Amino acid sequence: MDVTKYKYSAKQTIYAILLFLGMIIFGCYEIATDAPADDLWKIMIPFIVLFGAFLVYVCYKYLLPVLRGETVLELDNYQLQYRVTNLTICWKDVASISYSTGSRSSSWSIMFFMKDGSKTKTISTLYIAGDDSAIYNTVVLYFEKYK
Repeated sequence: MDVTKYKYSAKQTIYAILLFLGMIIFGCYEIATDAPADDLWKIMIPFIVLFGAFLVYVCYKYLLPVLRGETVLELDNYQLQYRVTNLTICWKDVASISYSTGSRSSSWSIMFFMKDGSKTKTISTLYIAGDDSAIYNTVVLYFEKYK
């Protein structure tokens, strides 16, 4: 089998950026339309700064890799590499694979149960471009072939 590579999800990255931008704009709007004597701005400024920091993080962690066309998930005959959390899993160390659907998002979590009984390793399909079930089926196919 050839090496299979999945790119970062541009759709999910844009959604996260728009969410944080919306929160910042809402905070600025509330400050601008508030009565001058009210001290709402003292409460809103820390939240605006916090959402600004999250926005910078999302741009650095997800938007730049999307623009560069980088790979987030790579499968080969020896291992799986998941770059969001810098996780590398060797196929020979995996006992079984399962998945669960997200309760707070539409993404799947793919769980790897290790042969040595160590902690179960999990990857999320949230920032991976492609259909969740197709990604899971590809991972299982590689596992079955190279375990």
